[in-house]
Amino acid sequence: MQQEKRSPRLIVVSGVMLGHQVELSGETVVIGRASECAISLPHPSVSRRHCRIWSEDGRYHIEDLSSTNRTFLNGEAITRADLRDGDQIGVGQNALKFFVGASVEARYHRELLDLAIYDGLTGFYNRRHFRALLDEEIEKARTTAVRLCLLMLDLDHFKALNDEHGHLVGDQVLAAIAEVLRESAPKTAPIGRLGGEEFALLLRDASLREACDLAEILRAAVSARTVNVGKQVLRVSISIGVAILADGADSAGLLRAADEQLYRAKEAGRNRVASQG
Repeated sequence: MQQEKRSPRLIVVSGVMLGHQVELSGETVVIGRASECAISLPHPSVSRRHCRIWSEDGRYHIEDLSSTNRTFLNGEAITRADLRDGDQIGVGQNALKFFVGASVEARYHRELLDLAIYDGLTGFYNRRHFRALLDEEIEKARTTAVRLCLLMLDLDHFKALNDEHGHLVGDQVLAAIAEVLRESAPKTAPIGRLGGEEFALLLRDASLREACDLAEILRAAVSARTVNVGKQVLRVSISIGVAILADGADSAGLLRAADEQLYRAKEAGRNRVASQG
């Protein structure tokens, strides 16, 4: 079997951008905390311009850019070095792997990262990775003044559906509703499955009103979708709580605020949106 041909790439295997990967095309790639870097790692342990990687004479090289915490290659601090397939690069509290083409190890790491990042049933981010992503986005928002809104979504009466039809049917319904959310939400909005039938969606650079408008679109789309299970046609609904990031709030505070609004939506009769204000 002919091996799949792929360009050299960098994959973040540990840290705030776990799973993020960049294909190397020969141009210089700068890694650092600054948002304009090709690989931006928003963490205090990373310098604004930490290190760079470039191609020359058919080989890839790495150079530290006078970073505060140094750049490490396979555990050793370096100033400049050649890169080889499978090398691990330490940038602050983050680790990246350099792969040439479609090596077996690259595919293996990709599979491990998929397991670490995504929920197997819905394909959304799992709870742990979504929380890490939320922390990262809030850190960025503190320096860029970008507004962040969080939508907490919960399927209504899901326990009763599981009790009546069984967990396999419940999983079918969750997968179908996940597809509705994926189709209806902005492509750039990260979605996480926080557990069971509860999801969260992060909306960047949006007002509370815009977030509520999106929540209504999602609610209506779910209500309109039927799920065929054998000879049965099931309909489900969702309740949604919406909150905007307050000054000085962290990820726990934003999640708590959205969850409070979700509770209000449930208390008001379900299949509706509740928000702050």
